[in-house]
Amino acid sequence: MRLKFRLLIAFLLTIVLTSLLALFPDIALQTLRIEAFGWQFETRQGAFVVSLLLIFGVLWLIQRLLSALVAGPGQLWQTLRMGGKKRREQRLRDGIAQWLDMRGDYGKRTFKKSRGIIPDWAIALLQTSTISASDQTLAASDDDSLLIALSARIATDPEAKSKPDIATRKAHLEAWLKSQPNSPLALIRMADLAVEEQDWKHAAERLESIWKHGYRSASRAKPQMAQAWLALAKQEPKHGMEYLRKAYRMQPADSHVVLALGYAHIEENNRKAAEKLWLGHLQQHDDRAVASAAFEILNTDALAAFRKLEKQQGTAALQWLRARLAHAGKLDGLAEEALTSLLETNPCREFWRTQADWLAQKEQWQEAMQAYQKALDC
Repeated sequence: MRLKFRLLIAFLLTIVLTSLLALFPDIALQTLRIEAFGWQFETRQGAFVVSLLLIFGVLWLIQRLLSALVAGPGQLWQTLRMGGKKRREQRLRDGIAQWLDMRGDYGKRTFKKSRGIIPDWAIALLQTSTISASDQTLAASDDDSLLIALSARIATDPEAKSKPDIATRKAHLEAWLKSQPNSPLALIRMADLAVEEQDWKHAAERLESIWKHGYRSASRAKPQMAQAWLALAKQEPKHGMEYLRKAYRMQPADSHVVLALGYAHIEENNRKAAEKLWLGHLQQHDDRAVASAAFEILNTDALAAFRKLEKQQGTAALQWLRARLAHAGKLDGLAEEALTSLLETNPCREFWRTQADWLAQKEQWQEAMQAYQKALDC
């Protein structure tokens, strides 16, 4: 600021002196004699003043050049560049505003005019940030790693309205991981892409890896991992039990996991294991789907199963199972009493449907119709 102020003063002084000389030509043309060291100089006063100003200007320029040369080449360029910085800064600000507001060409042309304010690699990042996900081109392997990461991040944005195809997004992520192998976001998006592709083997491995590294919380990662292991168990039946046990470790309360593991035990002729699994689940979780599955395997000896569960405490689903077993074991009075009690506290569709079926079996059609209607209304 001090330098600019001095330049302004010198410029104004030059204008004032030039104007005065032009207004008073008689003074400017007067002869000026100077004697010094035995030498005699004779000139016009106006020419002398202009020459003096020029000499001072040249001396100042030489002094600045010498200072810049001593400071180094970079300082030399900074010294010689007398203006334009504020203008380029304002252009950069305008370009960023266009990018934020999504106006015009999102600042593409403005960023080019801002060179010198920010480095070239930052200009490249700003220009890439203006390109939509579907229009992102795959960065070259020798590009700046930041540029590769930014391009891949935009191209694989899960919230993008128009996304590239899976193969393109996968290529972007592979390039990203090649330049930055431990990028948490790249690893997370690669895992999500494997889920989208239904590549369950890689999905399970990648999801487990990002969970163990702390890149995704357990509450978010475990359901996804359980989903992957469940799907993988269907794809590879030979290893189905192994995968289902892994899914169960991830989500021991998930209805789909518990059902799938129980049916797998039955397929291996281990009915007791399925029964233990499902009844233990029903003591903790009000899961009517598991209760229905448990009824199918316990119904073969319903009375014995009822006696076994008669004094057990548990959820409404377990009580519903017990009532159905009592009914199947010809203990109609106990069954109806238990179901009526359940309907008072938990009037849900399954319980009303059970009562309607029992009433229909006794040919009490009017009451059965009312129960079916209540089941539909739930």
